Amino acid sequence: MSKTLITGATGFIGNHVARLALERGEQLRVMVMRGEDRSPLDGMDVEFVEGNLLEPDSLHAAVKGCNRIYHLAALFAIWTKDPDLHYKINVGGTRSLMKAALREGIEKVVYTSSIAAIGCPGNGDYSTEETEFNSWPWASEYILSKYISHEMVRGLVADGLPATLVMPGLPFGPGDRAPTPTGTMIIRTLQGKMQNYWEGGACPVDVRDVAMGHVLAMEKGRIGESYILGNTDANMPSKDLIQLIARLAGVEGAATKEVSAKMMLRVARLMELWSKLTGRAPATTVKNTSYTLQPFYIDASKAVNELGLPQTPIETAIEDAVQWFREHGYV
Repeated sequence: MSKTLITGATGFIGNHVARLALERGEQLRVMVMRGEDRSPLDGMDVEFVEGNLLEPDSLHAAVKGCNRIYHLAALFAIWTKDPDLHYKINVGGTRSLMKAALREGIEKVVYTSSIAAIGCPGNGDYSTEETEFNSWPWASEYILSKYISHEMVRGLVADGLPATLVMPGLPFGPGDRAPTPTGTMIIRTLQGKMQNYWEGGACPVDVRDVAMGHVLAMEKGRIGESYILGNTDANMPSKDLIQLIARLAGVEGAATKEVSAKMMLRVARLMELWSKLTGRAPATTVKNTSYTLQPFYIDASKAVNELGLPQTPIETAIEDAVQWFREHGYV
């Protein structure tokens, strides 16, 4: 029987991908780091193998004997003490894993990129897979690392790597243990702490649609092609998104006061200065704030038409997330 390797299966999207793959009868091997919390995988029939994207030798054992790979593991952080850590993990680690896949003769790889790897028109138009990257003014280490790794994986396709690339939008839904930035937005809304709103727009999507997009990309995705895993109908201004969360959660007073871009950037600069003085991670940075202020909307029609990507109403994802956070004691 063929075996599939999944990296990042303890994460928000990766956990849903693993569960869906199991439901579809795949035999799974899950790569985890030494000491990593495996509880998100409790009760799942998976084989564990220890591996680390910073340790190339560990990746050979993880890949050996597998036929397919879902590579979701990555570093996403607003700030790190080592400014090169994003590149070491997201670029160097991905390169090492893809090289191991080439040596093993893997049949298919689905690489989880990001919408951060494409451009944002900045005028409210929708980005597609062909939108040229233009985020240089606000590109954080994370954004640059995802852009570089995306192009690197595409380049390895020319060397024979059988890879399809997927680019998730902002995932919402149940099981967000960390929580991710989208989950944090919901929790803060439930706590009554999201009175403010700001310029810019978001492209939310049900995390379960994103997971299905990975599986469909494995089954149907063309080698070397990229697919945005989003919901075209869910694009909306940040204010509308916060108010939608509040309405579905039965919370009043959300997104009633606009904070100007100038004020947000001023606060971000002060946070960066405080971080330099204390060595502690800032709540945000100038580049992260600048990126948040962009009206980043997406067109998911390529994934819908070629893969059959579901387009679950974002209201369903938010309602299920709210219920999950409440049931698990986050608020």
